[in-house]
Amino acid sequence: MQLLVITLDNSEDFLRTLAKLKDHGMNGIVFPTTSLKHALLESKVDAAPIFGGLSKIVDHDFEASHTVLMLVHSDEIETVKNDVREITKGLGKKGIMFAMPVSFWEGIS
Repeated sequence: MQLLVITLDNSEDFLRTLAKLKDHGMNGIVFPTTSLKHALLESKVDAAPIFGGLSKIVDHDFEASHTVLMLVHSDEIETVKNDVREITKGLGKKGIMFAMPVSFWEGIS
């Protein structure tokens, strides 16, 4: 079993990815996310002087990213990776995808 994490910046690609994964019978947890850079730019905490001034003049328009966490059988990882690559036309700077082995899980199967 693998914990698969997928974060995509483009909401349309993300929703198409979720639909395709659902077609394969997969489920997961989805939540909105933001980058570290954006979180710091939007922070009310005083930044270091070199960054603080810059953050006041930079326009912060952004679209939130979304992240899905899924438990995936190891033999299905390649299918998921191919689905994500097909929908996004290659991740590039559009997001990130990684998997980690899970030694234990219980609950909804």
